[in-house]
Amino acid sequence: MKILAQVLAMADEEILGLVSPRTIRDIKREDPAPLFKVLRVAQEGEARPKILGVGATVQRWFQSAIEKLTEKLALGTPTWHNHAPTNTDQNRQAIGEVVGKALKNIEGSLSSIIVAYIYPQFRDLPLDVASIEAGLMVPQNSTEFDVNDVDVIDVTGIALGNSQVNKPAFPGATLLAQLQAFAEKTPQGDPKMTLEDIKKAVQESRFTPSDIFSATQLVSDPFIKDHVEEKINNAKGYDIRKRQELETKVATLETEKTALQGELASSKSSVIKTKARETFDAILKERPKLAADPKLVKFVDKAFNKGFAPKEGADLKAELNKFIDDQVVEFTEIFGDGKAGGNGKDKTEAEKAAEAAAAAAEETRDKTNLLDPKNNDLIPA
Repeated sequence: MKILAQVLAMADEEILGLVSPRTIRDIKREDPAPLFKVLRVAQEGEARPKILGVGATVQRWFQSAIEKLTEKLALGTPTWHNHAPTNTDQNRQAIGEVVGKALKNIEGSLSSIIVAYIYPQFRDLPLDVASIEAGLMVPQNSTEFDVNDVDVIDVTGIALGNSQVNKPAFPGATLLAQLQAFAEKTPQGDPKMTLEDIKKAVQESRFTPSDIFSATQLVSDPFIKDHVEEKINNAKGYDIRKRQELETKVATLETEKTALQGELASSKSSVIKTKARETFDAILKERPKLAADPKLVKFVDKAFNKGFAPKEGADLKAELNKFIDDQVVEFTEIFGDGKAGGNGKDKTEAEKAAEAAAAAAEETRDKTNLLDPKNNDLIPA
């Protein structure tokens, strides 16, 4: 037997272990791809069922009651689509039957679980919750009581429904697992399903590849493996192209940045030089003695054009005056004119006084001594 299973909480082998092999074989004679659903129908703890003649109640089910319920639940018990107004089976069509049962500890509470075989014409019904229909010994007119083993009389049926519409008495009475078993050729000559039969069954059951195969099996398939590798390689190639584009763009931006910095520096230098020329011309006007010597002006101007490089942020006028003074000194050293160009300022008071004293002495010297050759032009010196 080959199994395709959608497992929610139980493995397919565990599900099949709850059903007699003979029962499965008998079912598959009429239904080659039977659908089995595993549901929890009761659990120890609190339940809120409706009792005929009483209405809604609150019950506390003890472990012994769950054991007795499972014992009273007979294989072949019909499963209905939802509850009827009463627990009678008249005029009700069964959608399946109980083919397996067990007691199982689930999440710390003893639970009664069943395996329900769903007839082929009802297998597409969205059945994921279960509710028992049973006869109990209850206190008269009581709406809250404890259920023990002696209170369970019989189980007459299991109502299956959809959790979007139905709310079972036991809050945990839900679908645990399901599987669909496919026939395979046996020594007795039972027909083996073709690939098309399997595809059809998978599509009808709305299985996905991950429901049937593990992740390891899926990625080991050559088709999937090649497809995944192609996607990975494409992603790597995309990353490489993007990185190369980014590197090219960064290099271009760096080149543009360097060019702009050069242009900015050149522009600043040009502005400074223009301002220096204007200041230089203004200083020449402020220093008339320098301006009066054309050769000196030409010498200083040539030195200015050739080598003056003003510093950004410095006192331009002071820097130019110092530059001009240096050029005057150099000119004097070359051409020997110690007074040429000066800085245009008047002589100091001491210099003026010395010159005046010398002039006065010249004026007041004794000119009465005619025997002195200095005073008599007729006497040869």
